[in-house]
Amino acid sequence: MKMKNFNLALLLAASLAFGACSNNEEIKVSEVTLGITLPALSEGTITLKSGTYTFTNISNGLETPVDYAGTQVTLPDGLYNVSFIGKADLTTAQTTEVNVQGIQQNVSVTGGAMNLAITLHIRNANEQGNFVIAEVFSGGTIHPTTNKAYNGDQYIRIYNNSNQTLYADSLILLESEFVTTRKQDYTPNIMGEAMTVQAIAMIPGNGKQHPIAPGAYITLCDNATDHSIENSNSLNLSTADFEWYTGSTNANYPDIDNPAVPNLDMIYNYTKTIWVLTKQGNRAYAIGRLPKGVTPQNYLKDYTYDCHYTLANGNPTKEFKYYKFPNSWIIDAVNMSPKNSYVWNVVDASLDMGFTYINAMNSTIENAGKAVVRKVAYKEDNRDVLQDTNNSTVDFTPSVRATLLPKH
Repeated sequence: MKMKNFNLALLLAASLAFGACSNNEEIKVSEVTLGITLPALSEGTITLKSGTYTFTNISNGLETPVDYAGTQVTLPDGLYNVSFIGKADLTTAQTTEVNVQGIQQNVSVTGGAMNLAITLHIRNANEQGNFVIAEVFSGGTIHPTTNKAYNGDQYIRIYNNSNQTLYADSLILLESEFVTTRKQDYTPNIMGEAMTVQAIAMIPGNGKQHPIAPGAYITLCDNATDHSIENSNSLNLSTADFEWYTGSTNANYPDIDNPAVPNLDMIYNYTKTIWVLTKQGNRAYAIGRLPKGVTPQNYLKDYTYDCHYTLANGNPTKEFKYYKFPNSWIIDAVNMSPKNSYVWNVVDASLDMGFTYINAMNSTIENAGKAVVRKVAYKEDNRDVLQDTNNSTVDFTPSVRATLLPKH
């Protein structure tokens, strides 16, 4: 059935959005027929109970919510990101309520009528809590004397979001190969299977060397030194838990090693010099683990794939070899993009259906000192439980001062 009442607020918003148009110019609208594709199950059944579609107009940011029971909605023509968040009953030996969500990006609403089906994923099924990415400080700082970007003081903080001690041994930090500000039609597109990565760094340990208490952080950083000595805009990272070290002896880009702070095991890194997190904030980061029986050596041999993409002139590029990290090995992921330059997510919606940002613009100067910080959902026995809905748009506070920088 059609929605009984066309949202008057939507009509008003549309008229405002198109206010610059001539009064004689007709606003084109299209009727979107809605559908849901439920998650594929190896056993049992799933029944959708509730939920909301949200259509976000990319050009003006206007949001239009539609209840899951609605089968059609009329929208002004344009480009939309569409998400669905809801609840369902999962029935196997017994029935339990699970959270479901899905997203489809860059949906072109045009032509008067169209069909749209959102594929849903189950999240929080049998979830016991785990490590989450709590903060990404990729913006770095600016040196006060040279007024140029300063390297070495970036960090990522990881948090034990469970109510039991977890071990950080063999936890892996990943950086995406693809950027969120430029979409290519990659062939094959393996996003539903794996994350394409350009950096893979693993915390060392035999499995029980690095216990992390419930509600505790670990800090992974570039150079574990007191950067504030040289750069008054920066911070002291000499007590970080781990640092990533490439061993670069390049005269222009030497890597600095603090022997008092353990190095991450660099399984793979695209760079031949230093590894700097993208200061434009336009990649995804994730944490995960290799499964039992897969060594770093096995991984490097067995988990590559070849792909190409199509150039603007319609010609395909040559084949590129990339590393892939299966989605089933990933514990947590966050898409990052400058707010005004966002194009697409570079991890599957089952890992993260949103994105967060360190600034609106793609500017190293403006991004300096900025981080994204995961929100606190609630407290449990005086322990912060961080928000983790697999949607970085709502889970993170964007564009805030990095928490480890000295207070103003």
